[in-house]
Amino acid sequence: MAVPVYQAPVSGQPALASSVNQLLGTHPAAFLYAGTQQAAATGGSGAAASNGLWLAQRFTAGASQTAVGYVTFASRVTGSPAPWTVSLQADAGGQPSGTALASVTYPSQLAVSTVTALLPSAVTASAQYWIVAAATGDAGDYFSWDKSSATTGALTAPDGVTWTAQSYGLRYSVYDQSTVPPLIGICEDSGARFTLLAWAGSYGPTTVQEYTAGQLPAGYAESSRTLSYSGGLLTGVT
Repeated sequence: MAVPVYQAPVSGQPALASSVNQLLGTHPAAFLYAGTQQAAATGGSGAAASNGLWLAQRFTAGASQTAVGYVTFASRVTGSPAPWTVSLQADAGGQPSGTALASVTYPSQLAVSTVTALLPSAVTASAQYWIVAAATGDAGDYFSWDKSSATTGALTAPDGVTWTAQSYGLRYSVYDQSTVPPLIGICEDSGARFTLLAWAGSYGPTTVQEYTAGQLPAGYAESSRTLSYSGGLLTGVT
């Protein structure tokens, strides 16, 4: 079989025999392992909603931390809101800088109980940063971010610029990029595709969830598989 000839597409050009006419480019992917937890806030009750409100939570990078791999936080979804954008931002005078060091936009299917937001970025040890969630949804369709037991740390804004300090914190955990197994997620093309893996035991992943963005703003195709093992060997996929 002849090796296909890869060439740039030309407007109006039909497919050519023995040639592959397509747009070729890089597809960046971030592979994130379980890593080591560097900052967290837990406990609390109640939640803050994304309907018309930007949400931000401050955290301090670890004393020797040089990178963020991912963050998790307790969340829930009401109705069917459009995908939610979460970013990592540096601190500027006690509030988010407005410039994303890393961001990811994920569908409502992922906001069940715990959100895993893949935000790979370099950070400065012991410096302050913000986890920022953009406003999205309406009165019947929105995300909620659970509050922590802290009485400070959270900001809200109607526009992502004019921030107001709140008398509560938001729940979160921040992990670095250390290659502490297992592999827990792959983020491709800036959030156009997610792969999340759950593990139970040492054989391999027990569930694999894939989310691929479609052509509509809220469109993600979901593929979920459960894997079973016996004696260290894969025996079934459902």
